Amino acid sequence: MDKQEIHDCANFDYDLVLNHIGQFGSFQKKILFFLSFVSAAGGLAVVVFAFTGFEPNYRCRVPACESGPHLTYYEENTYNYSSDDQNLDLPVWYGGKTIERRDRCRNLVVERENIVDGICLSETNGSVWVQEREGEETPSTCGPEDLVFDRSLMLSTVVEEFELVCDRAWLRTVINIMYMLGLLMGSYMFGWISDNFGRIKALMLGILFVSLSGFGAAFCSGPTGLYVFAVLRFLCGIGGIACFMVSFVLIVEHVGYKYTMIVGIGINIPFAIGEIILGVEAYFIRDWKMLQMVAYLPMVGLVIVYWIAPESVRWLLAKGKFEQAKKIMESIAKANGKDFPEHIFNNLETKTEKEKEITMQTKKTNASVLDIFKSGKMCFRILNMSFQWFSVTLCFYGLSFASTGLSRDVFTNFQLSVAIEIPAYIFCLFVIDCWGRRPVLSLCQLLSGISCITCAFLQGSEDPTLKLIQVIFSLVGKFGASAAFAIVYLYTAELFPTCIRNQSVGFCAFTAKIGGVTTMLLDLLKVYWLPAPVFIMGISATLGGMLALGLPETAGEKLPDTMEEAARMGTGTKRGLCSCSCQSEK
Repeated sequence: MDKQEIHDCANFDYDLVLNHIGQFGSFQKKILFFLSFVSAAGGLAVVVFAFTGFEPNYRCRVPACESGPHLTYYEENTYNYSSDDQNLDLPVWYGGKTIERRDRCRNLVVERENIVDGICLSETNGSVWVQEREGEETPSTCGPEDLVFDRSLMLSTVVEEFELVCDRAWLRTVINIMYMLGLLMGSYMFGWISDNFGRIKALMLGILFVSLSGFGAAFCSGPTGLYVFAVLRFLCGIGGIACFMVSFVLIVEHVGYKYTMIVGIGINIPFAIGEIILGVEAYFIRDWKMLQMVAYLPMVGLVIVYWIAPESVRWLLAKGKFEQAKKIMESIAKANGKDFPEHIFNNLETKTEKEKEITMQTKKTNASVLDIFKSGKMCFRILNMSFQWFSVTLCFYGLSFASTGLSRDVFTNFQLSVAIEIPAYIFCLFVIDCWGRRPVLSLCQLLSGISCITCAFLQGSEDPTLKLIQVIFSLVGKFGASAAFAIVYLYTAELFPTCIRNQSVGFCAFTAKIGGVTTMLLDLLKVYWLPAPVFIMGISATLGGMLALGLPETAGEKLPDTMEEAARMGTGTKRGLCSCSCQSEK
């Protein structure tokens, strides 16, 4: 027996057992139902900061025209807490001026002749920015205590709580990056935990991470509050990625290969529903601390999954825990109303002494994702898939962040951006098995890339028709990115063997989060060329679409349990790029 075989996972065909006890029966449907709540929690956690960290409009107080503790950003008679600011007017003493981002912390001075009986008039040239005065050498700005915030959308935010304004505004981006770094760290950390200690234990740890850190962040305040909040955001990101990633792997491993596509894509729909639920919560809860508590505290209840969903049988077999795996398979057979195939398991128990020795050696030897790089074919596969994740994430988050420009209504913007994900996932459900993973991933990447490039060249246009076209292409791009996001999770799980499946997903997810951080860094390029971020995202996705054609097709294939099985995937397939068959090749 050579060294490579020793590193392979336990040689047992679990899919053969599932043919007898049910590939997707009542037992698996119950697990999918409860794991859907965990997936939704992961989606909700990702977007909470879109509202708790919402950056409101703000301006300097004008002492000559306004005073008191309850000043409003807009003219009081138009301040109706509408989410559409097109009907809200600035105070009359601005005389038709608009407050650009660079003017938010600049003091406004109203000339004396435009103040009558203590009332500021609305003369067009009756007010000027301090630095516009003749002879003024240095700009005059106001401090955070003299700022007037727009509370027509959110009554309070992290930005106002920790004074992330003016020359400290960049700290908001840092907080955002901290969460993304948490996703990056958690994707690989929980991949390793899951593969070495079990899917269920990793899932429980992830739920506790995201719920407790998210809830605790609501109590951050004071001089050190920002630093504690940043750390908790990092921990929340670690737990958030674990909730979805481990749930995905767990449900995929519990069903037969005929249903991996359905559950692999289907588990993404609750993720989008979680995002939509957060949008509804944010609409009714405009205080950031209350929203933080309402969003995260209920997640603690998800630990009930520990007593409902069993450990992955595939993982147990890969670790040589045959007795525990057998008990779970018997439970599955009973719940699905099937007879347990004792003869199959008996064949496993009557192995020769030599085979038992090899199994024990395998059990003691922990396979690593690094083993993939020993094979040229597998090395190209994981590097290719890693770039798919990178480019998909770049477009997915980039278009999500850009969605606030779709209209003036932030809540509508948000709901449009996340709601488009659901039809994208449903599209995948209908075509990915018939057409195949490879061509659909390539199509979605190219669709997203071309849409981004088109949007880039339309940016900055004031023509209403061109703006509408930009909105359409933005949503089409998000559709493609969302579909591709769902596919890469499923595709990655199918391309790599059980013993390192979660580590492989975690490794690719690690590179995906680098894409998320890159999305935020690309925003800095707007200073040099406004369309640069979206254009680069489009180029990345287009390149990903072309590289996807170099991956093997996995539609209709059973999940590989060993490295050799994974390496052979796609070698005997008759599917072409334009082939369409809804029947399994097996």
